[in-house]
Amino acid sequence: MNLPLSGRYSDRLLFISGLAADGRAEVYKFVDFAAGAVHETRIPIDELRARQLEAIETGLTGATLPYGHTAAQQLLGYFLHPHEFVQTAAGDLVVSFKQAPYVRILGADGERLWPAPPELAFDRMLSSTNCEPSPGVVGLTAVASADRFARYRGEDTLIGCDLLTYEPATGTERHIATVPPFIRDTLHQLQYSPAGYHVGVDMGLEADIDGPAVNGAEGTPFDVTAYTRAPFPRSGFFVRDAHTGAVTLHTPETACAAHAEIDPVDPSVFYVSCHNISKWQNNVVVHGPGALEKYRWSDGGLTRLGRFTDPGFLRVTSQALFERGGETFLAVPAFPNRFYLFDSGLNVVRRTVLFEEEVPEPPFVCAKNTAAPLYLAISEDTRYAFLTGASDLFVVDLDDCTLVDRVRFCEPGSFLATAHIDLVTRSAAVRRLTRGAAHEPA
Repeated sequence: MNLPLSGRYSDRLLFISGLAADGRAEVYKFVDFAAGAVHETRIPIDELRARQLEAIETGLTGATLPYGHTAAQQLLGYFLHPHEFVQTAAGDLVVSFKQAPYVRILGADGERLWPAPPELAFDRMLSSTNCEPSPGVVGLTAVASADRFARYRGEDTLIGCDLLTYEPATGTERHIATVPPFIRDTLHQLQYSPAGYHVGVDMGLEADIDGPAVNGAEGTPFDVTAYTRAPFPRSGFFVRDAHTGAVTLHTPETACAAHAEIDPVDPSVFYVSCHNISKWQNNVVVHGPGALEKYRWSDGGLTRLGRFTDPGFLRVTSQALFERGGETFLAVPAFPNRFYLFDSGLNVVRRTVLFEEEVPEPPFVCAKNTAAPLYLAISEDTRYAFLTGASDLFVVDLDDCTLVDRVRFCEPGSFLATAHIDLVTRSAAVRRLTRGAAHEPA
């Protein structure tokens, strides 16, 4: 697919991952700014869907399904959706999923799952967003599927997780530590700081809701007002000191903490984004404004340094930290049409409206397949921010936060994209994938 871009904004490629519209294939897109083109590769996942469905049906036999779903199959697009990736020092792409028991390695010599299908068991769920704490080593977490299904069945016991590393070159898995119970939903993101600590965030997407109270009889419209009157427990995060092994648990002020990013200038500092959204069936429900919170981990102690929220700071699905002129900046998109740029103190540098769109008043259900930019990456020279949603690519010039380009990278409705984006180098793995090699079912 050709892209009528106005400029060559990066020498790297923008990696966008998701599912085919029918959910039966992983879809990986590479935006090539130099060529003005989109390259795509698809990997069928029918066998993985069948095995995951069996695990869900076994784990939730006789139970009310989570997130208001009425059939186990409806969970497949959520569990098996690509969510984020790490490009390793070797140039391979290690893709993580929402609640899958595996990662996918897109390498120079082909694709593979870890654990490989002969050893792959659906008895655990790996974290959705992972890190590379040292070259060639991926940091991630795992929770027991039985514990996760127990919470889905209504048990109120919090979940612990195992902190792991995985080496794609050798297939070696190592257990680093066990984190005490604090998870309500899913361990969504793990980060490691050069200052010697891990941060892991639980993305709490589930409200304490009675399905019939908001859905009524079959076919009755969803009552978002009744839904958001129900309790919506806040989720939290852990910080583990790599030197002492000490673990601190903390819960931010705003619901649905989900992502953590390490300050590139001062690695003792990190920022946590709180989306204030929940999941009901295939809907994203915005309960109110989101928030950013700034923390410091020092001498074994956690200190909150700042917080930002305002009425237009909605959904805040992504945050990107970058260094410019020796200073830290944060870029954040807000639903449905806003772009925020902050300094390291969470002061607003710019607040830009990218296009005209009526901003709903919370609570509301996010419309599907809209132009709203949700995911974010920063060019290697920190000049541009790239934002994507269901079908459109936006380019923002960070010098003055003006929109300089907007192009369609796929047909609306053809691609299920709820995954974070980033730039990738033209490694051997990426060159192979953008040449259009054939792919076999997993």
